[in-house]
Formats: sequence, C-alpha cells, structure tokens
Amino acid sequence: MTATPHVLMVVTSNSKLADTGRSTGLWVEELAAPYQVFQKEGFTIDIASPKGGRPPFDELSLAGDYVTPAVRAFLDDPDIPGRLEKIERLEDVADRSYDGVFVVGGFGVMWDLVGDPHLLSLLACTAEAGLPLAAVCHAPAVLADVRLGDGTPLVRDKAVTGFSDDEENAVALGVHYARTVEQALRGAGGAYSKSDSIFAPHIVRDGRLHTGQNPASSEALACELARDIRS
Repeated sequence: MTATPHVLMVVTSNSKLADTGRSTGLWVEELAAPYQVFQKEGFTIDIASPKGGRPPFDELSLAGDYVTPAVRAFLDDPDIPGRLEKIERLEDVADRSYDGVFVVGGFGVMWDLVGDPHLLSLLACTAEAGLPLAAVCHAPAVLADVRLGDGTPLVRDKAVTGFSDDEENAVALGVHYARTVEQALRGAGGAYSKSDSIFAPHIVRDGRLHTGQNPASSEALACELARDIRS
C-alpha cells in the first residue's frame, strides 16, 4: 500500500434504460456515500467511466427520501461539479496502480460497465494482485464476467451479493436485462446471499472481494473496503 492510499471509483456513462425511452445513470447515493468515506480517510480518489466526463445521474435517485444526508452533502460540495467534469476514461486509467477499486452501481451499469473490456481487465488484475475490490447494487453483475488468468470466474465459490431478484421485481426493471444481477452471480458460480427484507442493507466479504446488495449498503461497503485497504 502506498503512503496515501489511492482508490479508483468506477461509474457508468450510460443514460438510457434500454429502449424504454426512460433515462437512467448511476445511483447517486452509491457514489456520494463511498466518496465521502474515502475522502474522510484521506485517500487519493480517481473516478473513471467508459466515456469519461460528467456521468449521468438517475433522476429517481435525486427524489424524495433518496436524497440522504450523504447525497445532500455531496451535492452541496463546491468541488464536486469540477471533479465530475474531469472524470477520466477507463481505458486511460487501466494501467495505473490502485490500492483498491470500488464499482458504483445504478441501473445504467447494466448496459456499459457489464462486459466493458477495460474494466474486466482492471478488476482481474486487481484480484490477481491480491488487492481489494468492491461493487455495490447492480455493479456486482460486472464481477460475474471477470475471469482470472487461468480462466476461472472471479466469483466462483465466493460469497457475494448484489441487487436481488426480489428487488428487481419490486421496481419492475429486471425484464430489460439479458440477466439480472442475482442471475449473473449465481450463473458464474457465486455463493449468492441477500437480506431478509428488500432494500435492507447487506454487505458480504470473501477474502478481499467486497459486495453490497443495494444503495443502503453503499456506505458500509465503502467503510469495509477502506478498512481492508488500511490493513
């Protein structure tokens, strides 16, 4: 680990919810809460996405009770607009050395982060170097496609979680994906678990692999990743 830990946060560039005509993007709490955790830890934070530049925010994540204190503090931070405009492209950070990687969720990831070759390579290299990585909500679907050097799926026989099929049914959006997060993780051999109640916080750690089920899990997941980086 470097003297000042260096963490990469990965976000979606996708603003379209399949062919529904609805907009989407990242879920703001899943960026805001972890960003503030890493900021308080004194980490150097890079943010990257497939296209770079300001990422799309899912408008629903900025409505009503979804605007948590962490979201409000993030939006009120005068430095944030400039940071978001300068988000780099994944292909431009893929060769950098990080002490940990955190993949932010949101419905948008299902159409660009899932299967992104630069992200898959970066996550495989991170895991094979024995470094910690985390993914929250829909982002664990990305992990299902990560293959290690010997071809083994990263999540095979690993305890993992992610947005559940019960939660997908509650928001009625899972029908738009080729496979849901839960289906992807189970299909790759992951030992999937979920909370007893939908939308309740649930995080899972297996070695240096950290996953969170939903937006409510994002802050706790970031804290767990930060502890792992510090260990």
